[in-house]
Amino acid sequence: MRGFELDYDHRLQDLIARRTAPVEIKAKSTRFGQATVENQYYQASPIYEVYNQLGKEGSAIRYTVGAMARIDPRYTEITYEQGNRVKNQLDRTLLAKNASCDFEYQGSVTNDTHIKSYSDIDLLAITQRFWTLEPPQKPTHPYEGNPFDDLNEIRSISCDCLESAFPKAKVDSSGSKSISISGGSLSRKIDIVPANWYDTNQYAKMQAKRFRAIQVLDIKLGERVKNMPFFHNYCIMICNKRTVGGLCKVIRLMKSLKYDSDSISLSSYDLAAIGYNMPEPQLTTFPGGEVALLARLKTYLDSLKANPLLCTEMLVPDESRKVFEPGHATREGLDELRDEVDDLVDAVSQNLQKSFTKLFEARLVY
Repeated sequence: MRGFELDYDHRLQDLIARRTAPVEIKAKSTRFGQATVENQYYQASPIYEVYNQLGKEGSAIRYTVGAMARIDPRYTEITYEQGNRVKNQLDRTLLAKNASCDFEYQGSVTNDTHIKSYSDIDLLAITQRFWTLEPPQKPTHPYEGNPFDDLNEIRSISCDCLESAFPKAKVDSSGSKSISISGGSLSRKIDIVPANWYDTNQYAKMQAKRFRAIQVLDIKLGERVKNMPFFHNYCIMICNKRTVGGLCKVIRLMKSLKYDSDSISLSSYDLAAIGYNMPEPQLTTFPGGEVALLARLKTYLDSLKANPLLCTEMLVPDESRKVFEPGHATREGLDELRDEVDDLVDAVSQNLQKSFTKLFEARLVY
């Protein structure tokens, strides 16, 4: 035993701090016929911080509920507002340089599994000069340019644009796949990801955006990496709807445990994939059912330990690869996750001893 109550007192305070950190926003007002800019702050509404309504419960239970809850939507709106500021600057500059792009967002903010009020977001800068076709599709007018040169040009123009438009911000171009900007007048970190469209055969048939892939430039590997962020989000959202919000709750909880423990080597994408593969009846939740959902997550992780074949066959949501394969999720990482879930279950069970409630039967009122 690690002194669970003390441990989760600390973790609960850390969780509250990252979920409710005040965010500075610029607001325009009019005084004497002139527009001025004022600094204002936004802080989370108690309605989204349900642990505030569980004052009689132990810190492990309050942590579980808070970790599963979605971030206050206003924080998410601010993230998009900050991303749009960057997007608008890039759009004008790239257009003027004859390097026009389509812009899309990807990442945990876009599927509501982020766990911080100040989460960063990926802004895809997708060139309009060319797109790739999945075989056996063939282009009517083959592209005669150099894809790598075109995507590198987007990186270069974007760096110059951001340094000029946001002189007090930090622009970091050291990433292999993205350029990041943070600080100055921006209250969020934005990662700009140069890419091109990749039209899959399914997209050609259905013309549904979720089937349209992208290829991201990796300058260090010297290649373009295929990705399907829109289909990934579609799969997550459909499963989350069928499970009455259970999937996103489980993903947020696992990501919170990774963030707070610093001992889980699985990536956020791995964690989302593991949660997605949890049987839907176990994921399906109900109001106040967070503790019971935690218990079912433990049962699921225990089953993966007992039956390694389940891990071997597990696919990521877009089915582009297996979850557990070289360079991605590992069994060691899964063991680390299960250990953290076990610790939380033990702490929650201690909290529940006062009410003589079993884990699977626990139902909170808030």
